[in-house]
Amino acid sequence: MLKWCSYCQRFMHEIVPYDDFRMTHGFCPACMSAHENVFANHVVERAQILRRIFTALFDAGRHEDFEAASQIIETAIAANCRPVDILMGMISPMLYEIGEEWKRGALSVDAEHRFTDFSEKVVGLVEARIGSAMAASPAPSNGTLLFLMNAPGNRHDLAVRILSIWLECHGTKVRMVEDDMDRDRFMRSITAERPKYLLISMAVTDQRDAVAGIARAVEALPQDIRPKTIVGGYPIKAGLIDSIPDAELIPDISALQIA
Repeated sequence: MLKWCSYCQRFMHEIVPYDDFRMTHGFCPACMSAHENVFANHVVERAQILRRIFTALFDAGRHEDFEAASQIIETAIAANCRPVDILMGMISPMLYEIGEEWKRGALSVDAEHRFTDFSEKVVGLVEARIGSAMAASPAPSNGTLLFLMNAPGNRHDLAVRILSIWLECHGTKVRMVEDDMDRDRFMRSITAERPKYLLISMAVTDQRDAVAGIARAVEALPQDIRPKTIVGGYPIKAGLIDSIPDAELIPDISALQIA
C-alpha cells in the first residue's frame, strides 16, 4: 500500500501488502514532531482534504472529464500537495483500481483504454507543473544515472513514466530504454553512458525469462561499466517471483531513492 502523510500531503513509502496500490494514511516523522496532538481537529480536517480530492479526481476519470481533473489538480496543489506526490498518491492508485475492475470484468476493454488515455493526459498536465517547478529550482547535474525500461512484451508505459518522473524529482537522471531495443545496441548504450543502475519493470510472471536474459547479459559486461540490475513490478510486489539470477528484486518503490 502507499503510505501518505495526512498533514503535509506527501508520499512517504510503500508498506505490506505491496501489491495493493490503495492509499493508507499516517504521519511522517517531521509532522509527528511538529504536532503535539496529531488527532487535533485542524490536523484531522487537513487529512480529510486529501480523501475528498482523491474521490473527486477518480470521479473525473470515470467521466473522462479532463477539465474537472485539471481544476482538481490545482486544488490539490493549493492544498500543499506536490505535483509528484499527486502522481504517486492519486494517479497510481486510480490506475490500480481501474485495473482491478477490468480484471473482475466490471469494465470493458474500450472503457479501460479510454481511462488510460485520460490518465496519460492528466500525467502530462502534472508533468508540466513539475517541469515548471524544476526549471525554477534546477536539480544538480551530477545526479546518479540509471536506465529504466519495461520488461519485453509490456506495451503499457504509463507506470514507468510515473516512476521516471518520481525518480527525477529525487535528483536522479533517468534514461528511458525501449523494451524491444536490439541487445547489441543496448549493451553499447550501457558501455557509452555508464548508468549505475538498470531498472526493469515487470507486469506479468511470463516476462521472467526475458528479464533473466537481460540481467545475464548485463552481468557479463566488465565490472567497471556494469550497472546493477534491479527488478520491480507487480509479480515482485505480489511475491509471485522471489528470485531472478544476477538481479536484485525490490517490491518497495521508496527503496529506489538512489540519487
